[in-house]
Amino acid sequence: MSVKSLVRSTLLLGSSSAANTLIAIVRVKALALLVGPAGLGLLGALSGIAGTATTLFAMGADTSGTRRLALDREKPGAVARLRRALLLLGAIHGAVCMAVFWLAREPISRWVLGSDDYAFQVGLLGPAVAVSLLAGLQISLLQGLGRVADIARVGIASSALGTILGLLAVLTWGVAGLIVLILAQPAIAALMAAASSPPRSEGDAGIGSDRSRLLADWRDLVGEGSAFMLSYLMLALVPLAVRSLVIQSAGLEAAGHFHAAWTMSVVYVGFLLNAMSADYFPRLTGLIGERTAACRLVNDQLQVGLAIGGPILLIMLAGAPWLVTLLYSPAFAPAAGIVEWQALGNLMKIAGWPIAFLAMARGRSVQFMALEVAWTSIFLVLVWLLLPHFGIAATGIGFAIACAAFLVMQTVAAAITYGFFLNNRSMAMLATFAGAGSATLAASQHSALLQAGIGGSLALVLGVTSLRHILTETGADGRIGVLGRRAFARAGWPLPGSPTKASAA
Repeated sequence: MSVKSLVRSTLLLGSSSAANTLIAIVRVKALALLVGPAGLGLLGALSGIAGTATTLFAMGADTSGTRRLALDREKPGAVARLRRALLLLGAIHGAVCMAVFWLAREPISRWVLGSDDYAFQVGLLGPAVAVSLLAGLQISLLQGLGRVADIARVGIASSALGTILGLLAVLTWGVAGLIVLILAQPAIAALMAAASSPPRSEGDAGIGSDRSRLLADWRDLVGEGSAFMLSYLMLALVPLAVRSLVIQSAGLEAAGHFHAAWTMSVVYVGFLLNAMSADYFPRLTGLIGERTAACRLVNDQLQVGLAIGGPILLIMLAGAPWLVTLLYSPAFAPAAGIVEWQALGNLMKIAGWPIAFLAMARGRSVQFMALEVAWTSIFLVLVWLLLPHFGIAATGIGFAIACAAFLVMQTVAAAITYGFFLNNRSMAMLATFAGAGSATLAASQHSALLQAGIGGSLALVLGVTSLRHILTETGADGRIGVLGRRAFARAGWPLPGSPTKASAA
């Protein structure tokens, strides 16, 4: 598989998520003005509950379904059975979820929010989780079948329409409208993903009467996905637990600051991680039996991730004090320190995530779960230990340290179990970006101007070198590629095979 194809799919899905990020900026900015830090803190807690429950009730079927579809894509009968099994799972698990949420609304409210005051809102999260589950399973179908463009369209449209409906609800009903904001986007995504699914094929014929086979496929999805579910559950539970610690230690306003920082530096970088999971994961699964090709693909994806995401994270780190005020309001200024540490941590996360997919592609769910549990446990313990000493900045410090540990653990585990090693270019890029991020963070301890000057300069330099790397690896064809090749030639730094500066002139 060519790096050009990898870059194209990453940029396509990345562009979709970048559009979603811009929509999220507008959404959070409006919410910051409408409901303030306390309202944003409540939204973060309710969204965290919904996200955790979605992971729990999906039982990892979205991941195992994607993997099986990627392997059986050319078998119409197998694809048809998996489609039916995913639909059955979504319907049954969604119904159970709504009942559980309503019955357990008071204890959930007490655990996360410290009182029963929000039990009614928690009870109403059941339908939101049910539609989120359906949306995730429908998107896993598109993902497994390689329908990258459909995934991008569903993401952008559901984000935009869900934001409009949600903000109208908040504007009309105030804090009570936050439930509509949480519900609207996944509901629209579920409808659009279902509409984008491929039409019924001949492989669908007769499946409805084979109930024993359908139930067996359902059991297989849950059985294979349960370990992945436990891993994802840890990923969802830890931020929720951190929010609970912050709420109980410093109140909803401090939780709003954490939610603002988490949204900026963790959720926004999801555009790269989502691109990897949507296209890179099926590709890696298809190559997993060819060790040399698979290892090369992992290194290629790591480099593409750093080349695209590294400069963005450096800009975020460099301009955190101004970005927080711009994207939210001056009332959210304490979030800047968290953003800086989390941006540094995400540099490590972008590098470690492609390696983590090796275990998923091989079906090594226990290995994947163990490493996810390890890094999330490190994060939670560090926040718990540091919160009394550093305040909410502890959430950023703990995240950065935990992400560095995540990268080290994934690299060591992949080397031991699969013989994977970072190549020289991957190590050089990782060291360069980590050094640039550390220098910018150190400058932030002196002044915001020094932070912006050093971080901005490093982001510019590394952005240019990253662009050159991408153009070199993709062959720099097409209109944009040709323009880039000519620009580097005129600057006296031609790409391999480019004309010299003199001849270009």
